[in-house]
Amino acid sequence: MKNKYLVINREGKIYKAEKYLKLKQCSYEMNICIRREVLSEKWESVNMSDYISIANKLGFSWEDNSQIGFLNYNYKADLIRRLVEGYARNLVNKVGMSVYEVKGSNFFDLKHPVVQAYAGLFGDRLFQSNDMVMSYDASYPQFNLASKMRLNEKDFPFAHFSLSDCYRFEQSGECMLLYRNRRFFMPDIHPYFKDVNQAWEWYPKFEKQLLSAFELAGKKCVNIAKISSDENWEKYKQEIIKIAVNNNKEVLVDIKLGGEEKYWIVDIDYGIIDKLEQFREIGCIQIDVGNAKRLGIKYGDSKYPVIIHSAIPGGIERYIYMLVDNYKGIPIDFQPIQLRIIPVSEKFVDFGMKLIEENNDIRIDIDDRAESVGKRIKMAHEEGIANILVVGEKEESSIEEIDLLNSVRKSLCKDVPFIQIGWPRKVSMRI
Repeated sequence: MKNKYLVINREGKIYKAEKYLKLKQCSYEMNICIRREVLSEKWESVNMSDYISIANKLGFSWEDNSQIGFLNYNYKADLIRRLVEGYARNLVNKVGMSVYEVKGSNFFDLKHPVVQAYAGLFGDRLFQSNDMVMSYDASYPQFNLASKMRLNEKDFPFAHFSLSDCYRFEQSGECMLLYRNRRFFMPDIHPYFKDVNQAWEWYPKFEKQLLSAFELAGKKCVNIAKISSDENWEKYKQEIIKIAVNNNKEVLVDIKLGGEEKYWIVDIDYGIIDKLEQFREIGCIQIDVGNAKRLGIKYGDSKYPVIIHSAIPGGIERYIYMLVDNYKGIPIDFQPIQLRIIPVSEKFVDFGMKLIEENNDIRIDIDDRAESVGKRIKMAHEEGIANILVVGEKEESSIEEIDLLNSVRKSLCKDVPFIQIGWPRKVSMRI
């Protein structure tokens, strides 16, 4: 398929991508994006990425007893996953419309017309066996429910939301721990609108929550706007320009010219340039004008709603990949242990346990092992624990002056739910 590539700069001016690459205003991120996505350049980054060792340290690994592409989550990794899922739920509920959270199957019959119509869009990426197919995303159950609703114009906008496991038949050579898995978790939200104009009106509210997740991760968001045709580019150009100007960022525009029919008019990726100098899509916002009719979702006598497809803050594992790729370490909100107490001697273990009990809104543990203080501090750093509180006589006699506890508490993001650990607080008692 032939594509036309443009760049919208921060002021809303449009350039051909190859020309923009030569300008001083072209950012480091856009430079890589154009070279990788437009010019198809291949190179090995001089930067070293230790994301696999960090992910392994946090408890994410490939499942040995399955095919490649299936993850194993130990107790730390599963806690991080649940934290990101709760964060996703809180973000979508801040958008400002009615959100109906639903659940559905993840195994579907290809002979069913709704499944057949939607499955045809994804080709060889479907994870299927004979006439059964695994869920590519949460669309099947959500759209099936929407098709059974008696909708009127006054009902719009509203959204379906699911946190569900999804399956894609990634090739073995394409699988990448956290970033590209055959099974992953998706916070899929599908808002329904009466028309395209209403979808564009609400677009910034979804984008706001998505961008806030990048900000929490400490990562710069990079946008690629895919447009289904040159005609739709001319029709919706001003809306795409607004995305660049309102966010003060460059946008790479990828206009599809091959004439292949798309169910969407725009599909805007929100991603990062990682340590390996690759563009990695984390989430997207897609405006769908074709599936409502295809799947029998209608309102009034014969009107078909417009649907946005999005995952906020992105696929769960992809968002965790972005957290792991962060040079500064994962944000404290998602750290399995947010503070470790190291008593200077066995005498102060009980005092440390008292601090844990009195501060049960922070994930705290205590290293009570018979090792030197210096060695235990080193081991805490090796685990990726950012906050360490050494306690002795001074702390016991002036407990109210321990500033680190309040500092940790104040640094937490309210949108990330607090989940307490279930494993032993004393390091010496762990398996």
